[in-house]
Amino acid sequence: MDYKRIQAILIIAFTILNVYLVTVLLEKNDELNFGDPSTSVNLEEGMRNDNIQAGELSTEQQLIPVIKTNKDNFLEENMNTLTNQTTQMEDGKLISVLSEPIQLDMESKVTIENRLEPINEFMKAGNILNAEEYTFFSYQPLNQRIVFVQKYEEIPITDGTASLVFYLNSEGEVSSYDQTYTGESESQGRNRTVISEKAAIESLYLNNQIPSNSTIRNVTLSYFQTLSLSDMNIYSPMWYVEIIRENVPTQIKRVDALTGNIITAPPVVEPETESSSSNETESKFVEDEESSEEQANETSSLQTNTDAFFNMDFNAESSSERVFIQNVE
Repeated sequence: MDYKRIQAILIIAFTILNVYLVTVLLEKNDELNFGDPSTSVNLEEGMRNDNIQAGELSTEQQLIPVIKTNKDNFLEENMNTLTNQTTQMEDGKLISVLSEPIQLDMESKVTIENRLEPINEFMKAGNILNAEEYTFFSYQPLNQRIVFVQKYEEIPITDGTASLVFYLNSEGEVSSYDQTYTGESESQGRNRTVISEKAAIESLYLNNQIPSNSTIRNVTLSYFQTLSLSDMNIYSPMWYVEIIRENVPTQIKRVDALTGNIITAPPVVEPETESSSSNETESKFVEDEESSEEQANETSSLQTNTDAFFNMDFNAESSSERVFIQNVE
């Protein structure tokens, strides 16, 4: 048997295969090159043909960091200080039933600020732990929820791990609430360039994540938890997008603001066993983030899974699956 000849044939075959794969990769990158004006034109035309309403989308690319937050038992340790309410902890979430419901007027008040005044007074009176760290994010008229969230540098954390959700009863009164809390936050490493609002919508549209005859609203640059250790959490930038269709529950789509990938998986939860390992993991995570971002830039990334989708309805049980629905006045 002529092994040298076989070897030569294999080398030639693999060379041809590599050339073919590189060609396919480059063609795919060209298709997903969101900065290409022709792509933007085709996108806008395609969305018009599909009757998708999006309004004007920003092309600004902001610089924001990955952040680390401390994990503690603050809520559990302090819930006994709360009065005129019955509280309990469940999976890191404080659940409270009020002794006296809070009267609201969600129909006749002109602005949402006026409607929320009784809740703001309730919070300022010391009835909510660390109430000053939460700001209003959305009102959900369908599910009768009013949602507040924690922020870092004015950027909200919208994955349900840092939220305060008030629930309304059939009389339109606040009868209960639940609260999740993330501790002190700090940035990790350098600021990262995130994709624009328009690029996030392009990523969803090119991957068939936006159905025809729909409206896009509440496109918000925010944070989501990507890694959970025993003493800290890591949060990365993401684009939060609501998709509205007539007589269909609101769909929530989430796009990684660093890579353009559609977010489908929950955060990685890794138990901590040694005091030094959290720092090592944190450092490794930041290095991996920077490496993956550089690789994505070199290959004109944003290559997302066409089958991936993230669709949460109003009945989601997990706090990480809260659906934040902005009230459209």
